[in-house]
Amino acid sequence: MKSDAHLYAKISNEIRHQIDSGKYLSGDRLPPERKLCEEFGVSRITIRQALDTLEDLNIIARKQGKGTYILPFEYGRLPEIISRFTEGVENPETRLLDLTRMNSDMYIQQKMGLAVDTPIYKLSRLTMADGRPLLLEYSFIPYTVAPDLDKFNFGKLSLYQVLEQYYSVKIDHAFETLNPISLNKKDAALLEKPEDTVAMNLERFACANDRVIEFTSSLMADDEYKYTVDLI
Repeated sequence: MKSDAHLYAKISNEIRHQIDSGKYLSGDRLPPERKLCEEFGVSRITIRQALDTLEDLNIIARKQGKGTYILPFEYGRLPEIISRFTEGVENPETRLLDLTRMNSDMYIQQKMGLAVDTPIYKLSRLTMADGRPLLLEYSFIPYTVAPDLDKFNFGKLSLYQVLEQYYSVKIDHAFETLNPISLNKKDAALLEKPEDTVAMNLERFACANDRVIEFTSSLMADDEYKYTVDLI
């Protein structure tokens, strides 16, 4: 028999997936606890434990007498998959590698639905822990979304906080895809791996008003990582 801890963790992950997939949007109210008990076939105590987990992550908020509501996308929150890969890492450090203004190439045009030669920023960052590279990120933001973005130091600042506080950009939806790739020579060197090492590539699309305003490719290549999904 599965433990209560296993059950409420599984349910909290499922509700989070429903939110990330767009079933529930920012400001929506979740079904009452009684309905969630029926949906997942568990006790009210287990549902409350699952909701406690989501509340601790600032994904939902409970309002006494009114219900449970989905909070706006939290800037700076690690994507769910990356948070699982980096779980247990102490004091990670983000290093700014480069921030360049350029024109979009065909790859970015297709990913973000941009016109030919759209001005964009490319932000390159490397997450380290104990002197070891963990995560290589390339983020792309249209210039029209955030003009003069290169005046900020993203070695110390969060991209999402800057977008919200200085450009009034409020992300209302984001989705991710995960696929294996072979590292090219440059990326392999940054991650201190041999060229053509297989890495996991997490592609994240952040949207506002039905428009992709940020696309990030996160490369993870470490033999110590193992990603497990409980399907049952």
